[in-house]
Amino acid sequence: MRGLVRKPPRRTTTADAGSLRDRLLALPAEEREGILLDVVRENVAAVLQYGGVTGIAPTQSFASLGFDSLTAVELRNRLAGLVGSRLPASLVFDYPTPVLLTGHLLGLLLPESDPSQRGADTLDRLEAMLAEEWPEAEAGKVTARLETLLVRWRDRSKAVAVGGAPDGDDMLDSATDDEVLRYIDDELGLS
Repeated sequence: MRGLVRKPPRRTTTADAGSLRDRLLALPAEEREGILLDVVRENVAAVLQYGGVTGIAPTQSFASLGFDSLTAVELRNRLAGLVGSRLPASLVFDYPTPVLLTGHLLGLLLPESDPSQRGADTLDRLEAMLAEEWPEAEAGKVTARLETLLVRWRDRSKAVAVGGAPDGDDMLDSATDDEVLRYIDDELGLS
């Protein structure tokens, strides 16, 4: 009967975040992401109650690992304690693989002084993730999400060039019917 009851997650403290940050700072820059990826994969394994991290590929989507809303929140809570920062409830949906999540957490723990390098690193990780083979249904969802993000990025870039933030009417007026429907599907989780 004891095996049926889940143990409550270990409470983490800001000291955990400090020790992880210190541990990463003590490493050469090229090793930091790999170590943090191991930490993320260990926490994923703990949340999903895997025996180890061997079944968790860095580019495997959390959805294919079996994450649902409860396990997503549990992972978010564990990682929030490790990084010493509040994280959104949609964390595993915003960063749908361990390697993408690791890049985000690394940016929180050790913010780069050069934002252009952080952007390049993120795009490199995204490109590597997209180079993997995807099931057709999953690939369709990723494509829709990427297209929505591209529309948002273009709207944001136009607003910065003009000198202000776009209001909702401007964004809606410039969106195609497909973009609006895709956005609605994404927001409602229908895609």
